[in-house]
Amino acid sequence: MACTDPAVAASGPVQGAARRRDGGLVEVSGLTWRPYGRRDPVLRDLTLTIPAGQRVLLVGPSGAGKSTLLRAVGGLLETADSGERTGAVTIDGMPAGSSAGMVGMVLQEPGAGIVSATVGRDVAFGLENVGADRTGMPRVVAESLRAVRLDKPADTPTSALSGGETQRLAIAGALALRPRVLLLDEPTAMLDPDNAASVRAVVDEVTRDRGLTVVVVEHRLGPWLDLVDRLLVLDRAGGIVADGCPGEVLQIHADSLAAQGIWVPGVPDPEPLRIPSGMFDQRSGEGTEPRGRVGGPAVRGEVGGAAVRGEFGGAELRGVRDVRVERVTRTIMGEERAVLAVDGVTASARAGRTTALVGPSGSGKSTLLLALAGLVDHTAGEAPATDVPSRELARQVAWVPQWSSSTIVARTVLDEALVSARAVGLADAVARPRALALLESLGLGDLLDADPRQLSGGEQRRLAMAAAVVHQPATLLADEPTVGQDRLTWAAVLGVVEAFREAGGAVVVSTHDDAVVARADDVVRLGAAAAAALPPASSPSSRLSGAARAASPTPPGRLPALPGPTRPRPSSPALSGPVDSSPDVPSVSALPPPPDPPAPAGPPSATTRRPLVSRCGPLALLGASLLGIPAGIVSPTWQASLLVVLAMVVIGGVGLWAPGSGAPPRGRLARVGVRMIPAAIGALSVGWSTWLLGHRDLEVAGTAGLRVVLIVLPAAFLLAYVDPDVLGDQLGQRLHLPARPVVALAAALQRVNSFGAVWGEISRARRVRGIGGTRSPRAVVGALSAMTMGLLVRALGEAAQLAVAMDARGFATAQRRTWYAAAPWRRADLLLVLAWLLPVAVAVVLASA
Repeated sequence: MACTDPAVAASGPVQGAARRRDGGLVEVSGLTWRPYGRRDPVLRDLTLTIPAGQRVLLVGPSGAGKSTLLRAVGGLLETADSGERTGAVTIDGMPAGSSAGMVGMVLQEPGAGIVSATVGRDVAFGLENVGADRTGMPRVVAESLRAVRLDKPADTPTSALSGGETQRLAIAGALALRPRVLLLDEPTAMLDPDNAASVRAVVDEVTRDRGLTVVVVEHRLGPWLDLVDRLLVLDRAGGIVADGCPGEVLQIHADSLAAQGIWVPGVPDPEPLRIPSGMFDQRSGEGTEPRGRVGGPAVRGEVGGAAVRGEFGGAELRGVRDVRVERVTRTIMGEERAVLAVDGVTASARAGRTTALVGPSGSGKSTLLLALAGLVDHTAGEAPATDVPSRELARQVAWVPQWSSSTIVARTVLDEALVSARAVGLADAVARPRALALLESLGLGDLLDADPRQLSGGEQRRLAMAAAVVHQPATLLADEPTVGQDRLTWAAVLGVVEAFREAGGAVVVSTHDDAVVARADDVVRLGAAAAAALPPASSPSSRLSGAARAASPTPPGRLPALPGPTRPRPSSPALSGPVDSSPDVPSVSALPPPPDPPAPAGPPSATTRRPLVSRCGPLALLGASLLGIPAGIVSPTWQASLLVVLAMVVIGGVGLWAPGSGAPPRGRLARVGVRMIPAAIGALSVGWSTWLLGHRDLEVAGTAGLRVVLIVLPAAFLLAYVDPDVLGDQLGQRLHLPARPVVALAAALQRVNSFGAVWGEISRARRVRGIGGTRSPRAVVGALSAMTMGLLVRALGEAAQLAVAMDARGFATAQRRTWYAAAPWRRADLLLVLAWLLPVAVAVVLASA
């Protein structure tokens, strides 16, 4: 690899490769940044120069300030944080962040940088911020998508993309503005190897063609070394400790970098940290076995549609057989969509063994963990019961979710680690010393009294691991437990897993980490085909018929959840059989292929009918929803209010009618009823208070209560069909409201659609930790308060990421904003408003009579 002094190098790593010089010159002078609330700076007197067109790999241990430096270069340091800053950062002599489109940034989490609901709108977001002409936007969008090899129509929902596709979309959005500097913050950390390789290839191709200046932050150096010119290393104090050509830096500093926790290629993976003996009670019982594995696990063929590797010794504590799990979501148009998350998979959690679930992003690994835990319903096959009481479930299984921030319930790190232990009644004399030892081993010993919500993402994942095993359940289920960990913290996490397994516990982890897979006893490999779209959930073909179910080799059912390893279930015949355990070459045993899944009862429905109101624009829906206010104010008596309510129900029912062919959306009226529950409570409250204060007159009280219903009822019918993106278009273009609050509102409303899934995740986490499911009023109020706080924490974190993503594409500096899509007012919009004016007219006529 050709490499010269980093102060002047701008040539690519491939000798003889010509590179354009469209990149920007980055200069950082004396930069110090101390966030409020921290005693020491994250970056300290940092000075460096990155020549135009150079590609830099920025590495360092956790907490070294790598992401902070990226945000400083992007002019985004104070977008989501506040603190004290000195020094300067310039791009081509201009202050960073002063010119929209100068810098593009891609965040770590797939989806964190997505600001719109469709592919085309998302790529065009930056173009709108710089006032680009609407007629030219489709061409730029198409070119940007082509550059990152994302062959998707512009109207493709962003929610339908895989993790790798989402990251490529984020890169396309950054490239649409033709930036001079591209910043990538661990862009492949959450991706499977294939998707990660595709993202790296796109970055290499695009930045080479355009000659961009690139700064990449990564924990693992190896895959990026051949794509960069320069390696820049920060230490934990936020200063530069090594800087130069990658080969030279590694030759000189490899051992010291590895000692700091950096994943240096060629340095063997660390051994798991040896947890003090006696940390866990040694379980005795059938099937518990020492590790004793030589030469790695063997491949065992195909079981239930998934490749399974291993010897399957040890008693099965939990398992799923030919399980099928579907996720049903509802679109904004009222259409139900079922996604087949897991289909025909068999997997087990066995005492004294570790099972790794592997497969591409979106293949159903996380869903399979939920099925093993008994936290998700299944539509076929066998899986643990989903109705086990919370405390009993906590004794059986622990679940470490991929996102730990929203599951925090305690105010200190130590109390958070002890939540489940206290819930199941473990003696404090046992639980507290174990929790302290675990937290110390996981690098959290100095943070016992800290607020767990203020920890970094990696620290929160380690805390979740400690909290999961303090009470020593029978089975540990961990979802990507090593993401975001450096070498040192990775070894600590694996040390806890090994200690738990050696004490007789069963471990199942989903992971993209090859080093974790290599240490597993058994491996279940899921394919990309697991996550497939199904016919609409309301169509007959989306569920197997009774006859088809009867013909299925494994009829739908559920396995009873076991109380613990003292009552092990016999090994499944489906998982027994000869295994070639040769220590040299893994082999595939000759097993019969799994039976084909039963075919659906009929052909899939071609289309799903749409309600009439879904064909109206958001502005008309919003305006018609507000017409309940004058109707409620004008209505004179309770009898008149009942007539107005009847008129509203008729008009709302007609609006929900879905004419045409195909499967109709289900549950339209039922969802209106659910949305009216708060209004009904409010109406009863108003009626009761009016009755008490109004001489106990039932007519007055009834009129007051029904007015509340009148005000809310139109919104219950209509607001669910408001498309946030189109609402922003219409508010900005038709009402000419200021663009910045309008766009921020539309982006925020997009995130609201995910709150239901986050709430479900929080509820599952509380249940599996032993603190869910109680029915006393005090417990219910406390649970709702804690879940709301968890949802708020998650929402604030996503809002901060969203603000960074939006400002990285020129949102903060936008002066004259244009719009990617037109905002017409159609005949259907006029008819909708006129229809909902009828109840107002009825109220006016009755008031005048």
